[in-house]
Formats: sequence, structure tokens, C-alpha cells
Amino acid sequence: MSAFNGVGERLAIPLGYLITALAAHSWSSQAVLLTCAGMIAAATVLNLCVPDLYRINRLTPDDQPTAANGHRTVEQA
Repeated sequence: MSAFNGVGERLAIPLGYLITALAAHSWSSQAVLLTCAGMIAAATVLNLCVPDLYRINRLTPDDQPTAANGHRTVEQA
């Protein structure tokens, strides 16, 4: 899966350069910059919609697992 992700990332960069160059040739500089800013904002909002990103539960020292007999182990003391 990591290899597919790497290939996709490496293909997206030249494709983005090509699309940006075509847009810069056709549109004004302000329109290109506003479009890019909107796409970055949209990507950020879409990433924040993934629940696993903001539901990270960190263990506190009280939440650490105890030994089978209910006593803390040497590493937890």
C-alpha cells in the first residue's frame, strides 16, 4: 500500500505543475492564487472530516494496564 501511495504522490506533483501552468496562462494571477488557496482550504477541511484524525486517545499513567494479579509491575511503579 505504501508503494501505491508513493507513486500517487509522485505523479500528482508534475500533474499539479501542468495544471497550474495552464491555468496561469489562461487566467489572471489573482484568479490562480485564489483558486489554489481555495483548494488548499478545501483539502484541509476534508482532512479534518476524517474522525480518526481528531479522536486520538492518549493513555494517562492511571490508564496503564496492570499485571494479571492487579498489582503494578516494576516498569509501572
